[in-house]
Amino acid sequence: MPRCDAHRTYRRLGAAAVEAAVVLPFVLCFLLGLWEVGRLVWVTTILTSAAREGARVAAGGTYATNPVTVAMVQQEVKDYLTAAGLPSAAVSGSTVTLTNLSSNSWTDPTDACPLDHFRVTITIPSGAAYNSLQFTTATITGTNSLTVSMDWLSANDSRVTVSAQLPY
Repeated sequence: MPRCDAHRTYRRLGAAAVEAAVVLPFVLCFLLGLWEVGRLVWVTTILTSAAREGARVAAGGTYATNPVTVAMVQQEVKDYLTAAGLPSAAVSGSTVTLTNLSSNSWTDPTDACPLDHFRVTITIPSGAAYNSLQFTTATITGTNSLTVSMDWLSANDSRVTVSAQLPY
């Protein structure tokens, strides 16, 4: 005589497959979203480090005995982004700006006074540059561009003028 619980177990064999079929799309969407957010955090970390590297170069005033210009800072940031493995579309599409926030007027960091405040900003705009950073075409995170800024102070040496005339 067959057991009653054996009959019940036999009827439940297909239920696990149906439950998996219902739950699997939600789990995959959750994992894809988690993957996209993780990539976004990773890219933001790279951008922050690149802005810090650009600000460090600008703060010195000279780099390999050459006066630092805005173009040198921009190139240093883009070289960092390339070395970090960001797609070339994101690197070439990014904009790097160096803003003087001090009361002294200067264009290039080499002309900054000691402790002049400045900001390096990296922006990856929407479009091809930002899309190259995503794994999927879906906008899961709700963002379509990235901007990171780094504030820094100039570490240039003080300018001291010494007269060649003897005082007496």
